[in-house]
Amino acid sequence: MLKRTNHRVYALPAMLFLFLTTLFALAGFYIQNDEKSARISKAQSVAEQVKISLEVFSTERVQAIHNLMLNWPTFEPNKVDWFNAQAMSLMGMQKGFSALVYVNDKGVIQWVATPPNGTKTRISNTLVEKPMSTTGLSVSALSESFESTLIYSPQTKHHHILVGRAISPQEPQHGFVVAGFDVQTILGVMLGELVGPQFNFELIAGENTLFSSGELVQDGTVVSLAPFPFIEQQLVLSMQSQLSPYNPGMLIVLIGLLMSALVSYVFHKQLKGAVNLSVSQQRYLTASEASLDALLIYQPTDDDFTLVEANSYSRYLFRGACSVLSVMTLKEQTRYLGLSDKFANATKVAESGMPYEEHIPLKTDNIIPEWIKIQVVKAGTNIAITVRDVTERFRAQQDLKRSEERYRRLVDGMYRHFVYTKTAEHRFVYVSAGIDKILGYSASEFCDHEAKYVRQVPDESFEIRQTIAQGNKPEPYLVHYRGSSGQDHILEFSDTPILDEQGGLIAVEGIARDVTKELALQEEVYFQANHDQLTGLLNRYAFDTRLREILKDITAPKRSNSDEFSVGNVSTLSSFEDAKSSKKSVMCFIDMDRFKLVNDSCGHPAGDKLLKEIATIFRQYVNNRDLLARIGGDEFCIIFRDRDLADVTKCLDKLLVSVSNYRFVYDDKLFFVGASIGVIEINANTKSAESLIKAADNACYKAKHMGRNRYFVYRDNDGQMDIDDSENQVLHALHRALQNDGFELYSQAIMPLAQSSESHNAPLSHYEILLRLHSQDNGLISPGLFIPLAERHGLMNKVDYWVVDNTLKTLERNSEHIDKVGKIAINLSGLTLGDEMTLHKITQRMQCTSVPAEKICFEITETTAVTNLSAARHFISTLRDIGCSFALDDFGAGMSSFTYLKNLDVDYVKIDGSFVRNIVHDAIDHATVTAINNIAHSMGKQTVAEFVVDKATVDVLRELNVDFGQGFALDKPKPLAHRVQWQVKLASA
Repeated sequence: MLKRTNHRVYALPAMLFLFLTTLFALAGFYIQNDEKSARISKAQSVAEQVKISLEVFSTERVQAIHNLMLNWPTFEPNKVDWFNAQAMSLMGMQKGFSALVYVNDKGVIQWVATPPNGTKTRISNTLVEKPMSTTGLSVSALSESFESTLIYSPQTKHHHILVGRAISPQEPQHGFVVAGFDVQTILGVMLGELVGPQFNFELIAGENTLFSSGELVQDGTVVSLAPFPFIEQQLVLSMQSQLSPYNPGMLIVLIGLLMSALVSYVFHKQLKGAVNLSVSQQRYLTASEASLDALLIYQPTDDDFTLVEANSYSRYLFRGACSVLSVMTLKEQTRYLGLSDKFANATKVAESGMPYEEHIPLKTDNIIPEWIKIQVVKAGTNIAITVRDVTERFRAQQDLKRSEERYRRLVDGMYRHFVYTKTAEHRFVYVSAGIDKILGYSASEFCDHEAKYVRQVPDESFEIRQTIAQGNKPEPYLVHYRGSSGQDHILEFSDTPILDEQGGLIAVEGIARDVTKELALQEEVYFQANHDQLTGLLNRYAFDTRLREILKDITAPKRSNSDEFSVGNVSTLSSFEDAKSSKKSVMCFIDMDRFKLVNDSCGHPAGDKLLKEIATIFRQYVNNRDLLARIGGDEFCIIFRDRDLADVTKCLDKLLVSVSNYRFVYDDKLFFVGASIGVIEINANTKSAESLIKAADNACYKAKHMGRNRYFVYRDNDGQMDIDDSENQVLHALHRALQNDGFELYSQAIMPLAQSSESHNAPLSHYEILLRLHSQDNGLISPGLFIPLAERHGLMNKVDYWVVDNTLKTLERNSEHIDKVGKIAINLSGLTLGDEMTLHKITQRMQCTSVPAEKICFEITETTAVTNLSAARHFISTLRDIGCSFALDDFGAGMSSFTYLKNLDVDYVKIDGSFVRNIVHDAIDHATVTAINNIAHSMGKQTVAEFVVDKATVDVLRELNVDFGQGFALDKPKPLAHRVQWQVKLASA
């Protein structure tokens, strides 16, 4: 029995294999023959379609030519134009012509019409007036039928068919019509539309192959049609359907062999399995293989259950403890897994038949799963338990829960940020807890009443919503809200559209942040960047920017709405120019007078206080449209917008009165200040901001030169240009003098006023060094011109050193003169007094000269010394250490502070000439000179009176015991070289 069963297990599959193999072989042979017949039929059908299409094409074109001849006009004055129009119309309606040629009755070509679509042609208008034979076709005048020829053109590399006939054999005077056809182009278009790439074909006319595709294989499937006419030529078409790249018959056979073997093998395994399976194995497979979980079958025994069957997955699920669990009862297994309390549930299922299901965490290390899902059902007298490992699922749930908690903590804990969700209609449905920290509203309160808290929305709100509706992310935008405390907050929103699968907007999500402090800081930074921190006025940078904007607005041409340009309209242009020139403003460049005196004598806090108070005065004379800026230390600028010069000068008169009446008091010290103002008009002719500021600065300087605390109006005219040119000439002369020793030293004696009892001893001479500048054209230039220019352009330190150096050189060359000199006074400017480098150069020069240092006395003005008090002390101390003496010049014209006189280590006090000039007639000047002289003597200093103009003044000064006098009454200035040489000659005589 067993042998018979085993024989059947192998014999039946073998018979099945032979049967299936034979079946597939017959099917393959049949399909092979059917494929060949189908190829022939397909090629025959397509060939017939091609033939019909070509015949129809040929018939239509020949008939069209025939109709053209029938319609030939008898009395047309210009047959060429008529032919060209008809030919172009014909070729436009019926494609395929490469040319239509009109030949007269003499056989001479009159016109060639070619299609406009770029069809290749070997015939063109270059053949006009040439014989018909040049086309390649000769037509008999008496023939009533068309004559044609086939020509290969090396020019186009195509075959061309030429067909022609006399227009009317009965009326030969009409001439001939010849039509040309590009065969390859026609066949390429028509066969490309009718024949697919799965066909091989060949089209032959005589011995010429006109068109072919692929290669015909002589396997009995080639279809050749009988010759058929095509444009008066006989064509033969051969066509073959291409063989499929896969041989279907052989493919069926091979697939059949594989399938037969596979089916037979499967059938063999099934037979063998069926023989080996027992009843219990069949029941187990039915239950366990249908389940994706561990399936355990338990049989009740007494008060417990014994495992009778388990599927293969249970061995995988309980791997590591399978051998132990397999010999245990259910109660022992639950105890082993730490699930003793679950055994009672299995007992209930066995008793009641009600299923039981639960997710249970495992706290034992005996098996790998951490979470399992168990199902207990009653199966007959037994119970079936399915167990599924759900560890990964529970881990994922726990990870998701932890992630959500972290995300919520992160979102709710963001400082000055919150996330939000809005509907497609932009209504808030969710905001994170950060909104409470920012605005003081709860999330639900904000969502319900958000519109009520809005104070300002962006101007581009509509564009933002349009952008979001299109599915695009807009740029961040700002919304102003009123917080619960009443304070305004500015929130920056960054929206992200949420779209459905069709691209429709379903929600808007994003993150918002409180930018109130950032914007306030930006505004503060912007204000500080554009305003002077001391006065709060615009600074130089902001002023330059605004000035360029004003210039652009004034100089840019603007046309009114009513301006219309038309022919002959000349009033429009003039009104346009009037509108342009009517836009004017005025700029005022202000430099404070005597500010440095306050700053240096009382310190920078006093100077700062003065600037703030002056700025307050200036604010009273400008309106909201005007510009007021501090552009330097004590320099201000005002631009009066849209005001003419007359109005501005009236305003400046009032401003100067206010400044003059202003008294600055600091530490019980009283100061008078002034303002020198340069005024210039801004109009359409203004070139640039730089030239404007330069001109205003020049005007300010002129105001200072004219006496300070006044304004000077810069006018762009010839007189003003002459002044500027003159100053430039003086400045150029000054530079040349410094470079080429173009100065000349002069001197004026300083005479002792006291009567000397020892007349037999010649007194030592004293004199002050003066400076003259030579001009190439105008002789000497007055110091009153070039000294202020040198001060203004920062050249006085160089001028001073030139004087010192050349004075010493003159004395060094005349050593005999040195013994006759008491003091030689050299003036120093304020710039030199504060220049450490120049001090160093003068010190070195004095140390290297043969002239005794005690012979040199440096003069500094009272105002310069007080303005640069610390620098003056340092300068005086340095040169006194090497033996030089000092004189305080022009005393009484400045501060007239005897405190400064006491603290300055000078040897001489030169009384200002404004008091000396009228001392004989003015009691106040007499008293002033008396006071200065007495106090100077009390301090151990000698006095020198300037501007001594007559003998009476000399007598008064002697009565007052003034030590020295200087002026035209005592000595007139003369070149230093003359004085030195004269004294040397006098001594030698």
